[in-house]
Amino acid sequence: MTAAQHRGPSSAPEATALTRPDHGRTIRLDIEGMRTIAVGSVLVAHAGVPFLAGGFVGVDVFFVLSGFLITGLLAREVSRSGRVSLTTFWARRMKRLLPASATVLLFSAAVAYAFLPITQRKDFGGDIVSAALYVVNWRLADRGVDYLAEDVGQSPVQHYWSLAVEEQFYVVWPILMLVIGLIAARRWRLGAFGVLGVVTLASFAYSVQQTASSPATAYFVSTTRIWELGIGALLALGASQVERLPAVVRAVGGWVGIAMIAYAVLVFDDATTWPGANALVPTVGAALMIASGLRATPGSPQRLLSLPPMVWVGGLSYSIYLWHWPILVAVQAERPDLQLRWVVLAMIASIVPAYLSNRFIENPIRFGTFFKPNGRAIGMGLALTAVGVGVGWGLAVSATAGGVDEATTSASPGAAALLDPSNQDVDWSAIREVGRMRPLATEAVDDRPAFYDDGSGCQVRDGDAVPKPCESGDTSSSRTVVIVGDSKIAQWQPAIAAIGRREGFKVVQFTKSACSWTDVDLDRKNNTDCRAWGRTVLKDVLALDPELVVVSHRQGTALPAGATDRSQETKDAMVGGLVSYWGTLTRAGIPITALLDNPAPTTQPVYECVAQNPKDLPRCAFDRDAGIAASGAPAAREAAAEVPGVSVADLTSTICPDGQRCAAVIGNVLVYRQTTHLTKTFVLSAERQLSAALAAATDGAVGEPLASS
Repeated sequence: MTAAQHRGPSSAPEATALTRPDHGRTIRLDIEGMRTIAVGSVLVAHAGVPFLAGGFVGVDVFFVLSGFLITGLLAREVSRSGRVSLTTFWARRMKRLLPASATVLLFSAAVAYAFLPITQRKDFGGDIVSAALYVVNWRLADRGVDYLAEDVGQSPVQHYWSLAVEEQFYVVWPILMLVIGLIAARRWRLGAFGVLGVVTLASFAYSVQQTASSPATAYFVSTTRIWELGIGALLALGASQVERLPAVVRAVGGWVGIAMIAYAVLVFDDATTWPGANALVPTVGAALMIASGLRATPGSPQRLLSLPPMVWVGGLSYSIYLWHWPILVAVQAERPDLQLRWVVLAMIASIVPAYLSNRFIENPIRFGTFFKPNGRAIGMGLALTAVGVGVGWGLAVSATAGGVDEATTSASPGAAALLDPSNQDVDWSAIREVGRMRPLATEAVDDRPAFYDDGSGCQVRDGDAVPKPCESGDTSSSRTVVIVGDSKIAQWQPAIAAIGRREGFKVVQFTKSACSWTDVDLDRKNNTDCRAWGRTVLKDVLALDPELVVVSHRQGTALPAGATDRSQETKDAMVGGLVSYWGTLTRAGIPITALLDNPAPTTQPVYECVAQNPKDLPRCAFDRDAGIAASGAPAAREAAAEVPGVSVADLTSTICPDGQRCAAVIGNVLVYRQTTHLTKTFVLSAERQLSAALAAATDGAVGEPLASS
């Protein structure tokens, strides 16, 4: 998405009509037109135009263009001097990229502060810091495989991921070119072609592998994208040979390239595996279009791409790309049901701030004399980076609890307050406000079991089909209780482990995010490894022969055999899958207790509501029956009824003690964190009720009745 000096084909009249001098550079006008196609594709896709859903491939076109232009610039420098001036190169990049980037980061912080939930300021502030440092793609990749990050909305700087990929390329590639130029001397071009060829092929192979195994990660990380810049870079290094191809070949290739990009925009959509091999379509298409314009080629798309409107928009493409996304995030946050035509209009309107920032911020800094010395340019770049980091940090710490103090442990009994006879008639969902709370709503996302963050791998992530058994409770005991399922059984692990330590049994945990333990397909991006993980877990549990298996899951429906579309999901399919696994265990003499999923909030995330309405907590309560219906509990209850040896433990009356409504705060403890999950604090406060429920389900084999506590 960056600009560089474009190599002019020749000085012939037909060639000069397709190029233009600009501040000492020679611009290929057809490349500006390609930028227009790329940024236009991105805008219509982000706007949600249904028949142009593949417009996200515009980013891939940008990658090829950037690889071509930057490598061409470096190659000319090596040809002239035998080396690369890293300070000059990086100073140019800073002048080109950072003024606009920092400006939009400031705007994005304002969007997050004014329009987005206060509970997400910490996440988005961190995103802005990462964007300022050009590593946000790795942050987003990590978030993409974090099931518990599903509450995090669209970051106003999410689009910076592609800029981060490019900048990481720009850090490494000039250094490699410098080393190659010094070592290979006269044969530097061949050396550069060989090194980059190996890197490009390796990155492509890794991209194909990762796209198949971990698509959420593959989309963002640099290692799966470098090959796209490599295609453009290899074309730049081999341009003199490509120019010798017959004009008719280059002309036809240019039109084929346009057709390939058009095909990708029209046919690909969010369901297309990406990047992987599918990304060859727009990237090879982009390379063909660039190649067709290496010199004046009659009958090629050059003149179409060089029309004045195409050139004008292409010159603003970097700025348009930066501005359009935070504008879209703001518009959709304020008016989530806005009609498509108004969203498209908002995308078109992003040209206005893009033009203004280009005219009054970018160009004066980029082409002015004050920042011409490399030292000043680099100093300016570092200063703007520091501004971005500071703004992101400021946004992250700006979240406040609305006058609510964090409660001490002794002042936040949570579910234990329900056991106090003096609270028998309390209507928890009617309490308007509390002066103290634990955890604070702005910190709720972090109030989760430690194994999510300690690097233990106990909660197996997307793309991994290998079970990771983890032990807790009394790990020296010969008595074993196994817990199996997705994050809904994982949320209870701290309390079950505490019971195990008190009663003298070992807890063995088999959990995987977003994977209900059921012998049936789920409509999930990680469905394949879910099935493989689940079948291996079944064998492992049979081998352990535990005293009890406790299961829980979130999803209430699954895909019947042969079905592939989410609209075909049924509860019966889910029940059948549960019965299959559970029946296998009970026939082996292993008892099972189904710990029913907690009622699912049916409106906005509870912790967000509490953060926004700390003095009107009843607004954050929700209907208990609707919450049960939206949970995995009905399917689990039906499956338990079909399998002898399966009992049920139901904590609904503890989580929603008011009968008709589920309260947001009980005993000064926030009940819910992300999506439908319970806070760790509330789970631990409900340990006595959980122990009693397990005792009732297992006839006293595990757990203790409340009367004996």
